[in-house]
Parts: sequence; structure tokens; C-alpha cells
Amino acid sequence: MKKIVLICIPVIMLVIGCSPKKHGPFIVSGKIEHAVSEKLFLMEVPFGAQQPILLDSATLSKHGTFELRAYGKEEGLYVVSIQNGPEVLIINDGNNIKLRLDVNSYKTYSVEGSDASKNLHTFLNTYDSTFSLLKDAFVMVDSLQKKDSSVELEVAKAEKTKQMTAVNSFIKQNIQTAKSPTLACYMTSIAFRTMELNDIKVLTDELNKKFKDNASIEKLVKLVDTQVNANPKLALMNKPAPDFSVKDTAGNTISLSSFKGKFVLVDFWASWCKPCREENPNVVAAYNQFKDKNFTVLSVSLDSNKSAWKSAIDADGLVWNNGSDFMQWESPIAKKYKFEAIPFNVLIDPTGKIIATELTGDALQKKLSEVLK
Repeated sequence: MKKIVLICIPVIMLVIGCSPKKHGPFIVSGKIEHAVSEKLFLMEVPFGAQQPILLDSATLSKHGTFELRAYGKEEGLYVVSIQNGPEVLIINDGNNIKLRLDVNSYKTYSVEGSDASKNLHTFLNTYDSTFSLLKDAFVMVDSLQKKDSSVELEVAKAEKTKQMTAVNSFIKQNIQTAKSPTLACYMTSIAFRTMELNDIKVLTDELNKKFKDNASIEKLVKLVDTQVNANPKLALMNKPAPDFSVKDTAGNTISLSSFKGKFVLVDFWASWCKPCREENPNVVAAYNQFKDKNFTVLSVSLDSNKSAWKSAIDADGLVWNNGSDFMQWESPIAKKYKFEAIPFNVLIDPTGKIIATELTGDALQKKLSEVLK
């Protein structure tokens, strides 16, 4: 099997290979020991390409030395590939890049003349060990689910969450501190494995501000925005909540805008919706815990029967503001929020911006604990 130094090149990396600043000609040279083939190649991974583009090839000397030349209009991502051997990712932030590699211990290769390539190597090695712990945690959870071992399963799930947090924190920190746009783009491609799309969106927006007028970063932002906008729920995130008005149980009009200045959970449900009724105790518990911390709930029902709606409100103890237009899925409010199933909710901050969606079970308590300190 072909050894890949970069651990693996995700398919998405080929989509968002980056090419920032103007550059020029560059040389990759050095020494490779114990190669199974004398042939090696230098390939570019340009933005939007499905396959790397061959730029140069060389034959190793009897001492294992080589030299590859290329011209990069901009800084970008390149692959030095040994035929039937390992591959190494290079970023051309330098004009004279030196590579030393022993195929028998290919992960310990060294790069000189390119800070971005050195930082990428360090990132990949650390990511490899960090991600392996997460993979082990996933395997453990899967194994225990088959055995139906509840106590051990909960411990394993907690470990999986811990390792997932560790991986994502590591990626996020490296993206935020990257000095090379190309390196930041590549690490963002890695983030798609484990990080939520809305979190990636925040990171790419930060990169767009950090590397202003960078064509590749702008394309990356556009790519992420396209994926976010394709998911209506994610499209709501970090945007002003669509305002609406609805009649409450007494026939009075309630407007969402009247809650500005508070954290408000807009909770969409219906008396006939079993999952909604099962979730209501969690909402009641959250309301009771945080109601004195500038927090409230506004429930909007997709009912058509007023009597059934009121009875469910009383039975479930929904003591906050409740409204319904009795139009079920034809409700203009439901269409504004573009959800396709209930229960569904959005958490809105005091400025009127949506800061979370679909908070159910423990996730609701956890999020409220974060923002209502």
C-alpha cells in the first residue's frame, strides 16, 4: 500500500487547495533515502481541481539527491510524490525549499526554507496522534452499544465527547494562529471531519478578516456559505431572528420583538406531537432554572385545535407566553424559520440574534449555562 506522509488527503482538500499571494519560481530539492523508485514528481493542488496538476518530475541521483522546479503565480499547496512511495505536502512560501526524507521513517521528514511547510508537518503529526484517540473512543462506544452495557457506555460516550472537544480545539487554535493563508485553508479542510459547519463558518469569517482581499480565502468563505445556506437551520445562525406576531391564549397579540433585551427560547411544538410533549419537561426545567437570569420562553404551537392546545399547555405546565395561529404547517411563522420537523427551537440573545438552534435535552441546559452565567 502506498504510504502517505500527510496522513490522508481529504477529498475536500482538493476542493479548497489555496493560492494566496503573488510568488514566482521556486525550487524543491534535497535528499531521499531508501526510496523504492527513483522517480518523483512535483504536483500542484489548485483551488477547485479534482486532481493535482503535474508540474515537474525528476530522477533521484545515486546518492538520493534531487531537484524539482516550478513557477507559482501565488503561494499554494503542492505535493512531492515518490513513485510507489510516500507523499509530502509543501507550501511555497519560500523560493528554495529543502526536503530530507527517509522512506523507512517517512513521518519524520524535515523541511527547510518554508516555515509554512514545517508548521504543516508539525500540525499533521500532532493531529494524527490526537485523532487516533478519538477513533479509539468511537470504536469503544460502538462496541458497548452492541453489548448494551449502559454504565460503561455512558463513560465511553463521555470520553468520546472529551476527545472530540480536544481534536476540535486543537484544529481551531492552529487555524486562528496560522500565518499562512494556504496552511489555514488546509487545516480548515481537516476541520470538516469533526467540526460542526456553523463553527467552521465562524472560523472562515475570521480568516476572511485576517487575510483581507485574499482570493482563495474568499473562495473558501463562499464554499462554506453555500453549504450553510443549503441548510435552513444553519442559515439562521448568528443572524437577526425573523420577527413575527401571534395571538396568545387570551387572544392578545405577542410580538417577538417585544422580548428584545432578554434571552428568549422560541420553542415550536404542537399538542399532537409526541416528541414535543416528551421534550416539554426539559423546557420547563430550563425555564425554572434560568427564569431569574434574563431568560424566558415563547412557545409557538402548530396546532389547529384551540381546545387541545390549551389543555396541553395546562397539562405540561407551560407557564410562559404561548401563541398559535392555528394554521399548522401553513403558518407564516413556520415558513420564516424554515424547519421541517418539531420540536424545533432557536435561542435568541438580547440583541435579537439567533445564537443556537435545536437545543433539546441536556444540550438546552448546557447552552443556557454557558450564556447565562
